[in-house]
Amino acid sequence: MKTLLVYYSNQKNIRSLCEASAREGEVDVLELRERYDRGVLSAATVGSYLASRGLGSQIDPFEIDFDAYDTVILATPVWHGSPVPAVNAFLHKVDLRGRAISGLLLYDGRHAAKAMDTLRERVRLCPALCPRRMRPPRRRRLPRCCVYFSQRTAREEL
Repeated sequence: MKTLLVYYSNQKNIRSLCEASAREGEVDVLELRERYDRGVLSAATVGSYLASRGLGSQIDPFEIDFDAYDTVILATPVWHGSPVPAVNAFLHKVDLRGRAISGLLLYDGRHAAKAMDTLRERVRLCPALCPRRMRPPRRRRLPRCCVYFSQRTAREEL
């Protein structure tokens, strides 16, 4: 089986590193591109808010057969201690169950452990439980982000 490297980059050096892996033939590469250009100010404000809430942005469509891959590597910058909105949008659209998932976090701060835990929880939650939003629950209850769970149904099950 093969390995797929999925990445989002707003810097040229990250893009060149991932594309070099594709040229060596070891992995297939999928770049996530947002439909609009995000500047530094937008990344620091709106992008950080979306990232911390587990919300996605609009990304360009991609067509790839995930059945051909047994390993997926997610490479993402860290914004406000969380993976970027483009990666969140990718996780909303695909089903990664049954595959080995690795995370490659690119950051220049001190919140790497929190970001890795957040990414791990979002991969675990989607898309089966929370198709629209992937915010890790603060308590070990049913996630509130799930559309099809009502409060009454959750209380009856407990």
